[in-house]
Amino acid sequence: MAATVLGVIGAGTAPAHAATDWDRCPKGKVCLFSGDGGTGAMVAYSTPQATLGPWDNRAASVYNRTGNPALCMYSLSQFSIGDPHKNLTVCSEGTGDDKEDDLWGGYGNGLSMNHNLSSIRWGHTMRQATGQPEYLDWVDPFAVYNHTGHAFADLNGDGSLDQLNRTWNGHLWFLKGDGTEVYVGSGWNQMTALTRHGDFSGDGHEDLLARDGSGTLWIYPGNGKGWFGARKLIGTGWNQMTALQAAGDMNSDGHDDLLARDSTGRLWIYPGDGHGRYGTRKLIGAGGWSMFPTVLGIGNVDDDNPGAPDLLAVGKGYQGLVRVYFGEKGGSIAQYGDCNEVDNGDVLL
Repeated sequence: MAATVLGVIGAGTAPAHAATDWDRCPKGKVCLFSGDGGTGAMVAYSTPQATLGPWDNRAASVYNRTGNPALCMYSLSQFSIGDPHKNLTVCSEGTGDDKEDDLWGGYGNGLSMNHNLSSIRWGHTMRQATGQPEYLDWVDPFAVYNHTGHAFADLNGDGSLDQLNRTWNGHLWFLKGDGTEVYVGSGWNQMTALTRHGDFSGDGHEDLLARDGSGTLWIYPGNGKGWFGARKLIGTGWNQMTALQAAGDMNSDGHDDLLARDSTGRLWIYPGDGHGRYGTRKLIGAGGWSMFPTVLGIGNVDDDNPGAPDLLAVGKGYQGLVRVYFGEKGGSIAQYGDCNEVDNGDVLL
């Protein structure tokens, strides 16, 4: 049996050195240093600090190793902005592993953050780092809405189109067409796909479909007020699909359908029966759909086949290609039209 030797360094092996400068900051922390470039004394925080106590006005450099990309630093305590002519706020977005040593010069108002830091806050988004609400206002608060009800995208039946917004930490918000919001609930980040579905269950209210991490697909029946009742199981094995998207009544049978793209790039339609179930799926795209991260149902935009919704497909990468695929009765799609190219493939509807 070989002897075990403790505390002995082999010949020619240099002893390990303690971390110096920036490297002293533990992963998952925000660290403040009393000197430039991570030098001097250091303190590490796991949570945002409204006050810095003994470190008030002491820091000369900062290291954000939390993995959260948004960081805001305030020259006042309590994350207060104060008078911009007398106080300083510096916010930055990076990778969440960022050394903040190049922010300490003047900022046009004669102020510097060097030894002038009194509170610090970070988050997954800049809205969180600046203390703003999770949801986003998405309509003109001064607009006047007077519409008839919509069969799709009107969650509360008031005649205005609504949105659902899932935030990064799994909170779900119902954003009304009048610009106000209702908090639906938490825990939605366990879902790998969410899509609005029109009236899937046949009760007259718009519903929500959600796929969990195990590939199980659920329906959350809408209650006509903007939130949902107890979920019901639709089926398993849906994790073979890389995208799920409601697109309205694609096959013109009076019931809303579901589009799904599989891992090989094929596009399928799952026809709804109006009672919370799907019929036999139909292949409508033989391949190549993996080039489109975004596929949206946009209703009938060409009027060639009334009642046959069309699809908007957005390519990935810089200047992603935007195409409209025109729907045909029976749930098929025919030719496409190249619309335009958009920076980074981002489309707002």
